[in-house]
Amino acid sequence: MNKTDRKTLNPFIILAVFLLLLSSAIAGTKKAAADGTFIQPMLCGFWTDAEWQKEITALKNAGMHYIVISTAAECAPGKAARVIYPTNLPNTERATRGDGIPYPDVIENCLRNAEVSGMKVFVGIGNNESWWKNKIDSTWLYKQMDFDNEVCDELWQLYKKKYPNAFYGWYWTYEIANFDYTNAELDEIATAMNIQLDHLIAANEKIPFMWCPYMNAKIGTAEKYEVMWEYIFKQLHTTAGDIFCPQDCVGAGGLTINEVDEWFSALRKAVDTKPELEFWSDVETFDHNDWSSASIGRIVKQLKIEQPYVDNYITFAYSHYQSPTVADSGYQKTYVDYLENGKIETIPPTEPGNLNAVSLDNGKVRLAWNASSDNIGVCKYFIYRNGVKISKKQPEVFYDRKVKFGPTITFTDEKLKADTKYTYQVQACDFADNVSPLSAPVTVTTK
Repeated sequence: MNKTDRKTLNPFIILAVFLLLLSSAIAGTKKAAADGTFIQPMLCGFWTDAEWQKEITALKNAGMHYIVISTAAECAPGKAARVIYPTNLPNTERATRGDGIPYPDVIENCLRNAEVSGMKVFVGIGNNESWWKNKIDSTWLYKQMDFDNEVCDELWQLYKKKYPNAFYGWYWTYEIANFDYTNAELDEIATAMNIQLDHLIAANEKIPFMWCPYMNAKIGTAEKYEVMWEYIFKQLHTTAGDIFCPQDCVGAGGLTINEVDEWFSALRKAVDTKPELEFWSDVETFDHNDWSSASIGRIVKQLKIEQPYVDNYITFAYSHYQSPTVADSGYQKTYVDYLENGKIETIPPTEPGNLNAVSLDNGKVRLAWNASSDNIGVCKYFIYRNGVKISKKQPEVFYDRKVKFGPTITFTDEKLKADTKYTYQVQACDFADNVSPLSAPVTVTTK
């Protein structure tokens, strides 16, 4: 290359380097933040417009833009499909809640309120209990896809023109795991998905198509799951904007939080073989050990671990576990504080005071203490017996919205040995996982 060539090329090199640095800077400042949530009919099925707007306002205040409503039609062998919208399809019936009262038009209510609020909705299509047999059976699966296509046609006719902005995408509800499938079974999975995709394309009903598989480190490796999805992706008739959105499985226990990086790194490689696909994460916001709400501290850890690999996040499910409409407002306050400041707050609660222990009959000890205080709020208390953590006192979520939130400040320890000394302490924990000092110990002898 001569001197003239170098002069000609240098500006382009400089521009390329500048753009590379700029894109890296933008990527580095992208906030690890949830952009949506699942909402299931069991929660929202009977909401009024006022209740919908209350929930949507909370989600928008938390920086979210998407709702995933699932599922329009639930099927089971030998039974009529249970639907949550008015349908003319044969062998269907309106789904009911536990007391037998039929659901109203849940899809309509969701889309109507989302349309006026600027939210985007993925509509769950169909589901069938037979899926959970874990072995693929194309006989029922392909037939189910034909039925689900009829559901899509009906939903499209009922709602797309009416709510063009809110009706944003489809959610394919069948959750594909990392089982040891044969290639023939993987071919059947791909064929089933293509039956749906091809129909949507042919019927001009194709909008972003999202599905949320899951994984369990106990039954396979990240590398095998990567290879499995690369095999499926080669066959899928997806189009630009479709979304591969695996559950991060931290809440359900399929992965520990320390395993997430390895699995999402592998799945990113698989997605890169299908350039038109977007890669989102379905962040689990619960704890399967007691089905309690995950702390904001844990959720932010999940978001940040997955951040280098994914394009966006939804949650399963902020509306069910952290929303101020069903849970203590401390979750929302702590999360919004994180969004505004870019980091989790670090102020711990005060030490629980005046711990008291009383021996009861039948090998029981009852504890009571004074509540701790915190700059945002106390999420839960940990109970220690003889220096070992034995329990957690944390309020449940309540769908009736009439419960006063806040962790209880009493605890009963049971099945203890008679005439034995036990020493107890209590520790407060806030919504960001900051913990207080342990309370002063108290010792009691059982009767």
